[in-house]
Amino acid sequence: MKLSEIVTYLNLLESLQVHEEASEATRKLAAVLHVITNHAVQVNTCSQDLEQDFAAVKTALGNFDATLTQIKQHLTQLLHQQEPAYLAESFRLFDQEMRHDSVSYTLNRRLAIDAESDIALRFRLKNLTDWRCPGMIIGPGTETFIEDLVPLDPLYVVDQHQELIAPSVQKFTVEYQRRLRQYVVNDHVPQSILNQLPDSQFGLIFAYNYFNYRPMEVICRYLQEIAAKLRPGGTFIMTYNNCDRAHGVGLAERSWMCYTPQRLIVAAAKSYGLEQVSAQDAPGDVSWLEFARPGDIETLRGGQSLAKIIAIPQ
Repeated sequence: MKLSEIVTYLNLLESLQVHEEASEATRKLAAVLHVITNHAVQVNTCSQDLEQDFAAVKTALGNFDATLTQIKQHLTQLLHQQEPAYLAESFRLFDQEMRHDSVSYTLNRRLAIDAESDIALRFRLKNLTDWRCPGMIIGPGTETFIEDLVPLDPLYVVDQHQELIAPSVQKFTVEYQRRLRQYVVNDHVPQSILNQLPDSQFGLIFAYNYFNYRPMEVICRYLQEIAAKLRPGGTFIMTYNNCDRAHGVGLAERSWMCYTPQRLIVAAAKSYGLEQVSAQDAPGDVSWLEFARPGDIETLRGGQSLAKIIAIPQ
């Protein structure tokens, strides 16, 4: 049985909400029993019989829930048995194949995202932009999310090659391009990835369609460094291939993206001192996580040194 089939079954069982349904059924039967046992008219031993039946129903529902839990536990064990191979394959894919992806191929990769989720993500970004804090976008590509981040001052633009940064930067005026801080990084070497960037400065760091193609080992390295780059109260939002969903596992099995379950990313982020703020799964390919460094945003800025930048809706 493939891992995607196991996760599909787990996702289905988790969506059934059997415990809630059983609790509601028990509550309704208890209300009926209360009416009958407390009514002035009693028919033979029916009240006592119903009490015994009700107790039997509760026992049966409990047994049903316990059996269902056993099925989930068995599926989870199967998942954990197969997971190491998927994690290893994702690292091999990243290290031996994805590193050779051309610039054009990388720039042309797209995530399927519905309009409602796209609006929700952009709305969240705009609520977090603040000219008093520097910001960072990792892997801007040819998407337009960078336009939602221009109020951040300054805005750092980070990717693996200058050719990957150029399309996002060239859409702005020459004057604004001079204000952008462009950095090329390399996450294929064991050294620090973001060592060129300042610590404890960023109010918002965002990555879209970037960590979908990084294995857990590399994501953990980024999380540790990003936790140090954020200022207290700062936020990190990342899209990723959520392999706690069957859709995500299927993408990993076809070598389109890396195997990166939400539960492993959240656990890693927590170990580096980041707090999970939210987790969203869109109908298509897009899942995103929002983390924050504990604390409150503080700044000594009283005004922008250069002209204020405002994002104008298209």
